[in-house]
Amino acid sequence: MFARFETRFAWIKTLLLLPLVGLAIGMTAFFIFDWINPFPPQQLNKAFSQLVVDRNGKPLRAFADSNGVWRYPTTLAKVSPLYIDALINYEDRRFWQHKGVNTLSMLRAIFQWLYYGKPVSGGSTISMQVARILEPHQRSIRGKLWQILRTTQLEWHLNKEEILTLYLNYAPYGGPVEGIEAATFTYLGKSAKYLTHAEAALMAVLPQRPSALRPDRFPQRAELARNKVLKRLSDFSVWSTKAVEQAFDEPVVAMFHSRPLDAPLLSRMLVGQNKDKPLINSTIDKDIQILVADEIKEYLYRFSENTSASALLLENQSMNVLAYVGAADFGNPLRHGHVDMNRAIRSPGSTLKPFIFGMALDEGLIHSQSLLQDVPLTFDDYAPENFTKNYSGAVSAEHALQQSLNLPAVQLLKEIEPVNFAEKLEGAGLKLFLPGDHKPSLSIALGGAGIRLVDLAGAYRALARDGIAGQPRFLKSTPLIEKHLLSKEAAWITANMLSKVPLEASQTSPFFKRHKRWLAHKTGTSYGYRDAWMAAVSRDYTLIVWVGKPDGTPSPGEFGRRTAGPLVNRILNVLPNQFTEQPEKPENVVAKSICWPMGKAEQLTEKKHCHEKKTAWTIDHVTPSTLTTANFNRKNPITIQINQQGERVFQDCVQGVTTTVKVALWPPRVEHWLPKNFRASSLLPPLSSLCRHKERLSENLVIVGVKHDSRISLPPSHDKSLELSLSVLGGYGEITWLLNGELVEKSSGDQKIQLGNFKQGENRIVVLSQNGQMGELSFYLH
Repeated sequence: MFARFETRFAWIKTLLLLPLVGLAIGMTAFFIFDWINPFPPQQLNKAFSQLVVDRNGKPLRAFADSNGVWRYPTTLAKVSPLYIDALINYEDRRFWQHKGVNTLSMLRAIFQWLYYGKPVSGGSTISMQVARILEPHQRSIRGKLWQILRTTQLEWHLNKEEILTLYLNYAPYGGPVEGIEAATFTYLGKSAKYLTHAEAALMAVLPQRPSALRPDRFPQRAELARNKVLKRLSDFSVWSTKAVEQAFDEPVVAMFHSRPLDAPLLSRMLVGQNKDKPLINSTIDKDIQILVADEIKEYLYRFSENTSASALLLENQSMNVLAYVGAADFGNPLRHGHVDMNRAIRSPGSTLKPFIFGMALDEGLIHSQSLLQDVPLTFDDYAPENFTKNYSGAVSAEHALQQSLNLPAVQLLKEIEPVNFAEKLEGAGLKLFLPGDHKPSLSIALGGAGIRLVDLAGAYRALARDGIAGQPRFLKSTPLIEKHLLSKEAAWITANMLSKVPLEASQTSPFFKRHKRWLAHKTGTSYGYRDAWMAAVSRDYTLIVWVGKPDGTPSPGEFGRRTAGPLVNRILNVLPNQFTEQPEKPENVVAKSICWPMGKAEQLTEKKHCHEKKTAWTIDHVTPSTLTTANFNRKNPITIQINQQGERVFQDCVQGVTTTVKVALWPPRVEHWLPKNFRASSLLPPLSSLCRHKERLSENLVIVGVKHDSRISLPPSHDKSLELSLSVLGGYGEITWLLNGELVEKSSGDQKIQLGNFKQGENRIVVLSQNGQMGELSFYLH
């Protein structure tokens, strides 16, 4: 009997151990299977699209994955809680409690399938749907069992938040669209973070039958399905009755938004630099980007079809780029819409001149009203000309910069030295591109180098930010990089000089003044009319605009003020008024009364030497003397000897007692443009007859070939324009010829020239020698 009891006990023990053994074997088999067939895989083969978004998360441009699928990455925190409510309560109410499979729902679904002979209701949980999305299978019993196994693996390795995040990113929404973020942008034009109750319900039901319920194609079907979700949420008291009723009243209005294509060239660059990032957070403001791009595209209709334009808008404090338009019409081959002109190397024209003047201020060479020479000058073998070929004589630094006069800028660059100038620019982030191994020369003042618009923007920012240039930032994650370019005083004075020129006639209107719009701006035109520029700076923003032909062909008659200026004005008119606030003046920038021709402060200048007063902005009250040049290197005022008759004499031709007096003279090369009372012949006493052979100051040149004040009449039968054969007496070296204020010819010594193109009425001819001598006459043509 005892043996029989032991036998029975052994059977009972065996029966009790069998489940445990089975469980152990099952778990061992599961672990082995999971080890051999891991799930989910470490690297999902469903790569995200690359999406570039603006600073507020709005999409700028999307790049589909290799299969052409649009899938934007998101997280639980970036999705509206309303959507999570609708999804969980409609699809899987016990999601947070079950271990991947809802047994009751599964049994109900199987029973209905067997009874009706086809699937009637779904028994899949969200976890099971994720398993099927990541590894699709056939709709069969075998397929369902495989799905359950994969779901078990999913639940073993991931927590509920991670599983739900996979659903948010990979759920199908019709066509090539996957994931809630791509779906809401595609159908609703907004992020999943900002869904209404009605929109959340619609997005929750759409993955059930994504093609059949697409709201852009079948809005009535989509509305019926959405209403089922709303009813269930109301029945379960998930949302209030009022919220659900309002959602019922909201119509389904959706359209299939084509993939976003704002800031396309910048987006292309950022994706190329961040190939492993599915989501790229840029600094662009999409609303501003669209405004600027639209203005450029509309403005360019009046230009030839192969013309393009680009613009960059910079937030000065952060160096964030708010708008980046690299081409006027992206994708248009006629306008070279694939070429990013913001990064192309182009000639800057005169846009570098403000930095020449700023550095001259810092080096103590000038103040804002320093006298500069706008006259034909030759610097070694370099003979620049003004854009208009007209000259003004004596001009202030402020006037020279405002009118973009070439000769004064080159005069200053020679003092600064081109190599030093280029090194300072490059140190601040503005690289100059020169051909071959060429070194910087005086020509860079007028565009004789290459630059990139994006670098130019970082340098112009210095004019409004205490002389500190910066590197434009395209990504939020990019650190702020700033470099010193000018002192804050030089930056403010330079910007102030540039602000006094109206952008166009409207800037002087009562409207412009009423809104207190302040803007410092500079134009530029490259040689051959290939590039038209305008740079505009306010306290908080920098805007650079370029117009031209990407292939480098000329655009005759198109220059900075005429071509780029109106575009800048159009862009500013669609931006808020705070884009044109004025920077604060540094304390040690002081207004001083100064005197021409010497350039010093009025209080430091004898009254008789102060021929003309001006109010200048100075740094720490310093007023530099007027710059000397090769033809004006004497000290001013000069000291001369006077005999008892009041005549000018020299040491070796004097008789009797003499006295000395000081006379302030103007630079000889500007005499042609001076009133007669400011010319040396009026300021100096007459020369003693005993000393005329010793004259060391400039004598007048004599023009030979036509008489002063003569009148020339052409007979009616004369079918050719007048041509005169002219030469100069008394000069040597290079002679510059001006006709009616415009440079027309250059000669050497007494060489004869042929001069024509005279106008009816008075014609004025002026000759200037390289050592400062001048001659002039007028004649009349009838």
